Amino acid sequence: MKNSSICQSEYFRYLTIMYHLICRDMRVFKEEFWGKIVNTAILLFTTMIVFSYFLPAYGLQSNYGPFILIGVIAGFGFFEVIGKVSLMLADMEGDKTILYTLSLPIPSGLVFIYIGISWSILSSIISLVLFPLGKLVLFYQFDLSVISWWKLPLIFILSNLFFGFFALWLSAVLKKMSDLSNLFVRVVNPMYMFGGYMYSWAAVYEISHTAGYLHLINPLVYVMEGMRAATLGSAGYLPFGVSFFALAAFTVFFGWDASRRLQRTLDCV
Repeated sequence: MKNSSICQSEYFRYLTIMYHLICRDMRVFKEEFWGKIVNTAILLFTTMIVFSYFLPAYGLQSNYGPFILIGVIAGFGFFEVIGKVSLMLADMEGDKTILYTLSLPIPSGLVFIYIGISWSILSSIISLVLFPLGKLVLFYQFDLSVISWWKLPLIFILSNLFFGFFALWLSAVLKKMSDLSNLFVRVVNPMYMFGGYMYSWAAVYEISHTAGYLHLINPLVYVMEGMRAATLGSAGYLPFGVSFFALAAFTVFFGWDASRRLQRTLDCV
């Protein structure tokens, strides 16, 4: 009984340290918050105006606006956390401030979990703002009544967790800053373009079953399909449960492998 109390006390201490570390990151993020909001709003506005009001004149379906809006929201966190990879690599090659965090009285594995969660929270804050902004741009085109209010929080939180741990994994896999030159061309762009940003998985499967099955290797497909199934109705998208549990599996794998690799790279005891 006594040992159980000690273990609970230790876990609580670890969680408290992680909480304070996240609060520290939030204070830093606060200084750049409004600049990010302005940049994000401009990006969303220009994208939605073109896809919702201009391209339909060339035969694009009139309901493509909400479709692409969810794609923008779902994919925003992906690009937001990718920027963290360069910062992490620069730190590991330069000042190595991460070693200070690793010196805290907390297991090294939890330090990397904290980093992934912190990145996830920061990306989700900006992504949340995109929903009301998108509604303002699309007006009646974006029907809020079809949103599943229990599915959306689940897939939104999980998507951002995936982005955070995937970015952490990239930081562990890339060896040095010079490797960043290949990151966008070899990883980010292919994942995004074949991740269902501009089309649904069902559309690909209709064209080619083989191509459809190959798309399922890409975790971004589950982000896009899950978000759209939660906000635009389930018809025409992968079943929500499939997207959710597949994405959860990818998140756990990338989080575990990133922690394992980084502990080895940084010689954590």
